[in-house]
Amino acid sequence: MLGVWSEHVDELLYDGERVKRRVDLEGATFVVTNDRVLVFTEGGDGPNYRTVERPNVARVSIETEDSIAPLVWGSVVLFLALGVLLVAMTYDLASIADNFDVEGTTGIAGGALETVETLLTVFDLTVLAIGVLLLLIAAAFFVQYIGSRSRRLLLRVSGDDDISVPVSDDDLEAEREVDLQEAIAPGPGPVGSDAVVEADADGRGKTTDERGGATAPVDETDADADEASTPPDGAETDPTNDPEESG
Repeated sequence: MLGVWSEHVDELLYDGERVKRRVDLEGATFVVTNDRVLVFTEGGDGPNYRTVERPNVARVSIETEDSIAPLVWGSVVLFLALGVLLVAMTYDLASIADNFDVEGTTGIAGGALETVETLLTVFDLTVLAIGVLLLLIAAAFFVQYIGSRSRRLLLRVSGDDDISVPVSDDDLEAEREVDLQEAIAPGPGPVGSDAVVEADADGRGKTTDERGGATAPVDETDADADEASTPPDGAETDPTNDPEESG
């Protein structure tokens, strides 16, 4: 064994790439970075490691996968079984021999009639047994179909093969697919992730109260009016415009 690569994600990151969220399932591990989605499925049937660019992930969902072949074969065999059983229950070929008096017949003819009656009885039982056997085979196909149904977490990848991993009841109850979808979606990511949320640094048009209060916008119109009412430096005011003397 070479070890568990999901525990050494730092060795797989590019320069400047950082881990944004890690989502652990029972059968897989998803590591979402600021650029990619790293999928580890050690012990699975497919590759142990796959990567996909975050913009190429079209959707994250929980879907039920199954094999349709057992369902088709089970339906066909069930139809045949019902047909054979219907024939076995409707027609009683052994009753044909009842029209002949076997007890009153002696010699070769009597033995032949007894043989025919026995063969017809065996044929009726054989048809009934075939119908029951076909019914059991159909039930086996349906059981196989039910066993093939499984819930899987599916990543729809644009332009490449989709990524599908099994999920358990505990994974569904913990809503792992929701965490993964929020981590892959554009933006800073869900609360608790390692994403850096940058605050709005635009502070134009705001002043801060000297006492540390909240900022308030500056009204440019009032500022222009104050500047117009203030006389320039060195200019003298006209005493005739004084309202007290004119009065």
